[in-house]
Amino acid sequence: MQESAVFQRQREKFIEQGAKEATFKSLMAVLNAKFHVEAVRALTPALENIDDLQRLEELLLTSVNVGSLDAFTEKLFE
Repeated sequence: MQESAVFQRQREKFIEQGAKEATFKSLMAVLNAKFHVEAVRALTPALENIDDLQRLEELLLTSVNVGSLDAFTEKLFE
């Protein structure tokens, strides 16, 4: 049985949304583990407004490699 185009688009949308949520959670976990929680909390609204999965993935990699929260913040607002 073939899936309808509408169903397939909805499924892809749900998969992407799940990937965004998982990436966001991983990003927050890394930031909270590396930096002061209160400082990270100040960035949370800006991070929550990112709806682009690729951008979230880039920021996740940045968070792993960056040496300071200031450096991460610079990348966030580029």
